[in-house]
Amino acid sequence: MSQARCNYHHGDLRNALIIAAAELIERDGTLEFSMAEAATRAGVSAAAPYRHFSDKEELLRAVRQLAILGLGNEAAQTVALYTVGSLDGILAMGHTYLRYARNKRAFFSLMWEDRGDINEIRANAAEDPGGFMILVNLVQAYCKNQGNPAKDGVRLATQIWSMTHGIATLEASQLINLFDRSIEPESLLDHSVRTLLEGETRIGTLGDTMSPQCKRTAENALNHFST
Repeated sequence: MSQARCNYHHGDLRNALIIAAAELIERDGTLEFSMAEAATRAGVSAAAPYRHFSDKEELLRAVRQLAILGLGNEAAQTVALYTVGSLDGILAMGHTYLRYARNKRAFFSLMWEDRGDINEIRANAAEDPGGFMILVNLVQAYCKNQGNPAKDGVRLATQIWSMTHGIATLEASQLINLFDRSIEPESLLDHSVRTLLEGETRIGTLGDTMSPQCKRTAENALNHFST
């Protein structure tokens, strides 16, 4: 018996349908399933899903939240293996993101598509940043360990996420090694993140020995190439 059927028999039809849809996506690697197929997998009539979802798009939005939770859980499990504030922990979290995008391609695409609810996505992220805050906390702890606790962790985490997501997207499109066949996604990410963080923390470490004018010039130059 599928997880969807188990949930339904426990009286939770809405979650049973979400899990049934997720199982279909997992099985077929595509979002091209019908509401009737989801109903069949959940063991209910074709009309039953409409008690909870007005259409397939609404069901997909619910599946997307499940996928985001799944990524957040994998990120949390990964960082639990590393010392807080270690560079290795930050890199491992990036590898988890790449692996999730690689192994859950249909879910990964669904997570970031604008399906007519981008304002809702932004509002939800502002209320509950989820796994992103794990990365923010890691980056802030790393900067503190490097003697530069004043760095903007949210900005640095956004830069790291942008690089990671870009690499994942290029790999999914089979374009990551378009110009250099030797490129490996994890190695490219590691080098990029190391360069970013070492550059950021070096500015802070050198700050005490630099004149205010030199420090401002260095920070402006770094910000120019980081944005």
